[in-house]
Amino acid sequence: MNIWTNCALAIALAATSSSVFAQTESSPSFDFISGGSLKADYVDESLDGFTASFSQTFAESWFLTADYTKVSSDYNFVQSTDVIYVEKGDISRIYGNVGYKFYNEGNTTAYVSGGLAWIEVVVRNTSFPDISADDSGWNLKVGVRHRFVDAFEVDASIRHYDIGNLDSQEISLSGRYFVTSNISVGLGYSIVSSEEDHSFITASYHW
Repeated sequence: MNIWTNCALAIALAATSSSVFAQTESSPSFDFISGGSLKADYVDESLDGFTASFSQTFAESWFLTADYTKVSSDYNFVQSTDVIYVEKGDISRIYGNVGYKFYNEGNTTAYVSGGLAWIEVVVRNTSFPDISADDSGWNLKVGVRHRFVDAFEVDASIRHYDIGNLDSQEISLSGRYFVTSNISVGLGYSIVSSEEDHSFITASYHW
């Protein structure tokens, strides 16, 4: 089975098995703004950065989302003249989607969303002009969000993105603990590609 089949089965299993947990009156949250710290691990290095997300329901089953991540790293290198140059690299991503809740019963919601995708890489050097490159494309995401109890929510999803010569799947799992009905803190992990994964901690405001 390919990766799409495996992930579809995992999401379906998560949705159907949710009935074994205690029911709650709270539905999964799709109206929030969040921000937090992000660590991106690559094959031979780790970069630190931040993440920000926005989600807003605009009809009973429709919603808008915007996701932004940025990671950075500083490099020092010495040329033959023994002059030390400082170089900084930034990698930024944006996803902007329209989503639809195709299953929305009680404390479980399954959804699909699609839209634009954008990535930019910028290299800044203390002695030379900045070098930057960016590209845009599209993405398609499917997931399930479940509220186990009023204070705890989990989201599992897979996103396919096609940006320039980047064509891969991003698999994500995250959880939120609601300190109050409007404030939550969260942890998450994403496999962005075969050479990149993200871990993040967030704080969110819900309405």
